[in-house]
Amino acid sequence: MAEHGFPKSVEDVVATLAKIYRHQRQLDIVELLESASGRIEQTGYDNWDGGTYTYGLMLDVPVEVFASVEPRLEEIEKTIASTLAIICRDLSNDHLESVIVTPLSSKSATTGPRAKPAEIEVKHLWVESYFRLFLSHVSAHKASVSNLKSELGLRGISAFIAHEDIKPSLEWQNEIDLALRSMDALVALLTPDFHLSNWTDQEVGFALGQRTLVVPVRLGLDPYGFIGKVQGVSGSLENPSRLADLIVTTLLDRVPTRRNMRKGLAFAFAAARSNSSAISLSKEISTIDDFTEEETAVIERACKENEHVLSAAGVVSQVRAAIGVHELSRSFGDVDDIPF
Repeated sequence: MAEHGFPKSVEDVVATLAKIYRHQRQLDIVELLESASGRIEQTGYDNWDGGTYTYGLMLDVPVEVFASVEPRLEEIEKTIASTLAIICRDLSNDHLESVIVTPLSSKSATTGPRAKPAEIEVKHLWVESYFRLFLSHVSAHKASVSNLKSELGLRGISAFIAHEDIKPSLEWQNEIDLALRSMDALVALLTPDFHLSNWTDQEVGFALGQRTLVVPVRLGLDPYGFIGKVQGVSGSLENPSRLADLIVTTLLDRVPTRRNMRKGLAFAFAAARSNSSAISLSKEISTIDDFTEEETAVIERACKENEHVLSAAGVVSQVRAAIGVHELSRSFGDVDDIPF
């Protein structure tokens, strides 16, 4: 069979699908796509009309996600395949026409390229329920990066920066390894001296090898090497609040990171420790229309119990209107775990 690469990346295809189904409120399919490790494989070739190639979209999902959709699996696969035919119809000789959803085996989940350590090993590194972000940077800028970390924390992002987050009594290389293997994404802070470090390129390479999202931030240096084709975010360490907002927007826009970033915002809102923080987070929350039941319950509880949310003018009504909640009649088990 003649080999031929599909002209669109699997990341772009899955991201487009997720956006379509998010607008259509088919949130079970959105969750499937957000949790999937995807690939596009050639399934056939016909030499008619200069060569016609067919492909399949393979989606490997966690067992718990697979179990939730399994009763409707054939229907969901056909639905996604039908949408693929529409969004790829401009490719006259390349046809992405089938979808196969399979569960990640326990072996691949523990030994594959996306392997993660046990939660008990990394609990000390991250704020519970927040997005886990590794900040790759040169130590010369540690003061500015610390300010950025603080701003990210207000937005539901637990940021790991080696010079602050490694306890002297612990083996520092092991701690970095644990952070890299348990992160949700990596931000590369591309200052002009970034590539002079002994570690930054290795950290980026590790993330790419794990198939973890890398977000380059241009701070005087354009993305290079394997992230050279990735569109970077432009910002400044002199304005950490603005840069934190840009990072949050980027993480919400990307399929692999939207779910955990959305959850982080919900729990950050619940943990708001000032009126200004509650107001800022309420604006971000108002732009999101696919919160889960757990996240909605967390937000609603904050509207009832967090003094800063309650006293911030207009926040409760704005947030409730955005999430379509007036009064919840049921509780969810995880709500009691709100970290404040």
